[in-house]
Amino acid sequence: MDSSFGALLRGHRRAAGLTQEALAERASLSGQAVGALERGDRRFPRRDTVGRLAVALGLVGEQHAAFVAAASRRGVPRPAASGDVTPVTTPAPPRQLPPAIAQFTGRGSHVKAMVELLGRSSAVGVSAIAGMGGIGKTSLAVYVGHRVADQFPDGQLYLDLRGSSPDAPIPAREALGQLMRALGVSHDETPADVEELAARYRSSLAGRRVLLVLDNAGDAEQVAPLLPGTAGCAAIITSRRALSTLPQVHQLRLDVLSEPEAVQLLAATAGQSRVDAEPDAAAAVVRLCGRLPLAVHLVGARLAARPRWPIAHLAQRLADEHRRLDELELDDVGVRASFAVTIDQLAVSPDPRDQQAAGAYALLGLFDGPDISIPVAARLLELTDGDAERVLERLAGLHLLEATSPGRYLLHDLLRVYARERATATVSGTDRAAAITRVLELYVAVAWRGHALIAPGSVRRTWAHELWAAGAPQFRDSNEALAWLDEHRLHLLGATLQAARTPGVSAELIVRLSVGLFTFYLSRGYWLDWSQVCQAGLDAATAGPDRFAEAMVRMDFGCALADLSHARSGEVADEALAHLRRSLAEFEALGHRPGIAMCLTNMSEVMCDDLDAAITYAERSLAINQELAHHNGEAETCENLGSLYGRAGDHNRQLAYYERSLALNEHVGYDWGSASVSRRIGIAHRDAGRHHEAFTALQRSAALFHKVGDAIGEAASLEELGQLHLKLGDHAAALENLTDGLVLAQEHEDRRRQASILRYLGEAMAGLDRHREARAHWHSALTLDGQ
Repeated sequence: MDSSFGALLRGHRRAAGLTQEALAERASLSGQAVGALERGDRRFPRRDTVGRLAVALGLVGEQHAAFVAAASRRGVPRPAASGDVTPVTTPAPPRQLPPAIAQFTGRGSHVKAMVELLGRSSAVGVSAIAGMGGIGKTSLAVYVGHRVADQFPDGQLYLDLRGSSPDAPIPAREALGQLMRALGVSHDETPADVEELAARYRSSLAGRRVLLVLDNAGDAEQVAPLLPGTAGCAAIITSRRALSTLPQVHQLRLDVLSEPEAVQLLAATAGQSRVDAEPDAAAAVVRLCGRLPLAVHLVGARLAARPRWPIAHLAQRLADEHRRLDELELDDVGVRASFAVTIDQLAVSPDPRDQQAAGAYALLGLFDGPDISIPVAARLLELTDGDAERVLERLAGLHLLEATSPGRYLLHDLLRVYARERATATVSGTDRAAAITRVLELYVAVAWRGHALIAPGSVRRTWAHELWAAGAPQFRDSNEALAWLDEHRLHLLGATLQAARTPGVSAELIVRLSVGLFTFYLSRGYWLDWSQVCQAGLDAATAGPDRFAEAMVRMDFGCALADLSHARSGEVADEALAHLRRSLAEFEALGHRPGIAMCLTNMSEVMCDDLDAAITYAERSLAINQELAHHNGEAETCENLGSLYGRAGDHNRQLAYYERSLALNEHVGYDWGSASVSRRIGIAHRDAGRHHEAFTALQRSAALFHKVGDAIGEAASLEELGQLHLKLGDHAAALENLTDGLVLAQEHEDRRRQASILRYLGEAMAGLDRHREARAHWHSALTLDGQ
């Protein structure tokens, strides 16, 4: 008997091309055990051992029956009547995948990549799908699992690891036990040690083609022991965490659906005919759902259960941010609950870093802005920049934030709503006001630090306290300061408006920020932003005791409104002039002569269509500035007077005032002022036919604007250079200057400048016989003019 079973085992092993060690690994046995069986040292092997050897050798039918009989104490059984002997059969392979998804939407590129990866038989294919709660990780995993199931005839295993659920995650030992039982490994043969159990598990997979779907993994440590170790098997993992420490794993991060995909998902649930009948409302619904698959599915199910509801009605209900998450609940399933699991797990984690991240999350939701930078987050959370970055990275690792670029993070729309809910519930009004105040103090510091670098001799600095700039980054020059403000442009407006409506935030801070941002907005041409910030600053100033501050903000508001209305219609709004006149009256009532001179200069520029009045205002300002020996103010007024006399046709006075302005700016080292007046000098020389002088002045202007970081000023100077080259017939040189200027105007969204440059670019293209491109540029200019 011994020799016959051993010989049979040896024969089947050799026929399969296996060594004793390879067969042992496939059968989850030791090499010594296989050797002992082949030598006949073990007389009666266990039935389970024989079964595993048979499966590992691929024995079926008569071969399988003979193999089992050879190991029996009774030897080969005699033929028996039907029912006398229970036939030995090979257990059916496990088929544990959840039901296939009938109407799967989107993710085409991800599906293709995963199917290709998992179908490779030369290595273990493992794909880890990560993303925020409700993003559709499990749906994708199950869908792909069914797509490739036929390539894994030895079974498909599915296990929810409960890594992000209210229940405790499944320990590795328990998970291994479940998987091994599904593979037919007897429970009484599983070792107690987790590492030994994992090795036994990998051995049981050896030689098989099995697909594992490990859903809802908590972290890499939980899932690592569960991965197969030999070629032929594959695994799909889903997790809210990025499992980046797992080696040789295809990492896939899911984002929200595109709008067409989200609408398609809504139609699959609510009905295609309803979506076709209200396409705009359907698009609005999926946008309000943040294109999050779980949210879209839930609203689709609500619509399906309410066939008489117009989709527009649901869109209206979702538009209310305070009740949006309530609308995204169905029975026991909801977006709020999905998000809460992750935050709650952080809050109860024994790791202090997780607890800190959970506490920080609510405060991050307070901030009004499209994203958040590390310096702003540090102020909001009252942390150092390094600690703030660690918190943000921890939240990004759980896909509660998205790292959009180095140092910047984004909250998904629905996650922001949820974070604000938590802030309302867990953060006191005093603490909310303190957090917003800290952010505003940072913006005030940067604004005044930038102002000092751009306009060191400004009258505004006589009002500001040097401590206002404390805490700002150590910018080397105005270029760096303006670049920082450019990066936070949308935040400046959002934070100002938020501070204005938040009880407990100092109105004085809002005024300081409004006045300090003057040079930034003036250099960039963000007239709408500027007017809104000034409105908030004026509201705050009128409620306080500082009348100089009120006069200053009102003057800025008038300038912003004048530039805004001029950009839109070419005229100056009456409201702008009213604010400037009232500001002048307030400065006069205070007897503040520098303020009077500054306001008169601004009025002379705004009222340039009324030349007599504008010149009168400018000459009054010039006299005061000369009396006060205020060289910056005198230089600015001379520049205005030069332009006014030029409009009046007195070009000798025009150029004389320009040259005087340039000399004063150079004397005080005011590069921005020198750049501005140099451009005007260049234009004057060009119009007079003095082309060499015009070229020198305009080149200098562009270089100085570049030096101080005023991209819009540089674009304007490059445009003037382009016009000069066009006048001289050098279309190639014009094309170069105008193209560079257009790039700058586009980067800073200056549509008026873009349209103007495009018209001249069309002329340059036409001069180079590139008529099709010329027409395209002229058409683009007309389109921008109409916006």
